[in-house]
Amino acid sequence: MMTSEQRLDRLERIAMLMTRAGSRVRREQNDKINIIIDAQIRNEDRFARNEERFSVLARSHEELAQSVVGLRTELARSHVELAALIARSHDELAQRHNELAQSLSLLAEAQTRTESRLDSLIDTINRDRNGNSG
Repeated sequence: MMTSEQRLDRLERIAMLMTRAGSRVRREQNDKINIIIDAQIRNEDRFARNEERFSVLARSHEELAQSVVGLRTELARSHVELAALIARSHDELAQRHNELAQSLSLLAEAQTRTESRLDSLIDTINRDRNGNSG
């Protein structure tokens, strides 16, 4: 049988072993908790960087959308201006064509009169020659 002192020594050893085991478990748990906390901090940092990137992308997207709206407006305005320019050019070309047609008509009439007068002159010259030779 064990004496009280032996029992007390044995209880002290058991208490010591339990204390060491408890300390080891606490250290392991603390290490695991620290690993989890570090991982959470890294994830929060990544999340914050991603939020910043998303914010930059959102601003870029908005600027691009505004640029597209501006380009569409400018394109529509240019289209209207081009259509007006084409219409004016077409009208001016039609007017020039009519003027040219009138000029050609006047030229044809003048040429016909000139030919007629030239024919009269030739007839007159031929009569004078025929009359002088007879």
